[in-house]
Amino acid sequence: MINGPVWNESILKREAVFPTILAIGDSWFWYPENNLATPLHTILNRRHTHVMLVRGHNGAEAVEYQSGPIRAQIEKDLDRAKGYGKTLKAVFLSGGGNDLAGSDDLPQVLLADCRNSSSPDACLRSGQPEQLFTRVRDALLSVVELVEKKIPGTPVFIHGYDYACPNGEGFLGLGQWLQFPMDQCQVTRNLQQGLVNVLIDRFRLALEEVRARAPSVRLVDGRRTLQAEDWANELHPTIPGFNRLAKCWQAPLEACGLA
Repeated sequence: MINGPVWNESILKREAVFPTILAIGDSWFWYPENNLATPLHTILNRRHTHVMLVRGHNGAEAVEYQSGPIRAQIEKDLDRAKGYGKTLKAVFLSGGGNDLAGSDDLPQVLLADCRNSSSPDACLRSGQPEQLFTRVRDALLSVVELVEKKIPGTPVFIHGYDYACPNGEGFLGLGQWLQFPMDQCQVTRNLQQGLVNVLIDRFRLALEEVRARAPSVRLVDGRRTLQAEDWANELHPTIPGFNRLAKCWQAPLEACGLA
C-alpha cells in the first residue's frame, strides 16, 4: 500500500497504480527525512486519493528541466500514450535554489569584492540577479508550456523560498551554500541576511513572470512563514518547517479541487 510520495517508479508497477500528481524538483522534494513532498502528500490525501510520483534529484538545477535526462523523463511522464498523461491531475514544479546557491553559482551574481558595499543591492553585479533568474524563469516556463501541450488545462504549482539563514550550516559535509560564497566575495556579515532576502524577493518576481505568461500556473508564496529555528541548515527547513510551508499550498490546492 502506498502511503507517501513515490520516488521509486517500480513501486507504482508493483501496486498497479498510476500517479495523479507529478512532482518535479530538487532537494526540497528529495531531501531525506524532511522535504516538502511528504506533507504535501498528506494534505492531498486528507479528502481525496492521490498518488504522487517524484522526479528530479537532490541538487537539480532548474535548467536541467529544459534539456537533458530530466527533461526527457518529464516528456515521457506527461505523454498520454507512453507515460501518465491520462491520469495526472496536477504538476508540482520546484527549482531555482540550486541555480543560485553554492560557491560556483552565487559569486557569479555578486561583485568580487563587496567590502565597500553599504547595502545588499550594492553587492550585486550589474544585471544580476535578473540574468540568472531569467534563465530559471525560462526553464520553468518550458515545463509549463510542455504540460499545456501534452495535457491542456492541467494546473502547474510553482513556489519560491522563504528567507534562508546564511549561518554556514550544512548537511553531512555538504554545504557552503550561502555564507561561504558571500564571505568569498567579502560581503560583510551584517549585510548577508539582507542580501539573501533581496535575492529571494527578486526570485519571486521571476516566478510572477511565469504566472503572468501561463494561466495554468498557481504560485505559492512561502515567505515570512519560517523562523530561524525552522531551518535545519542554510537551504533546508526542519521537518516542522516543511510542514509549515506545505500549509501555504493548502488553499491553492483546495481551489483546484485537489485537496
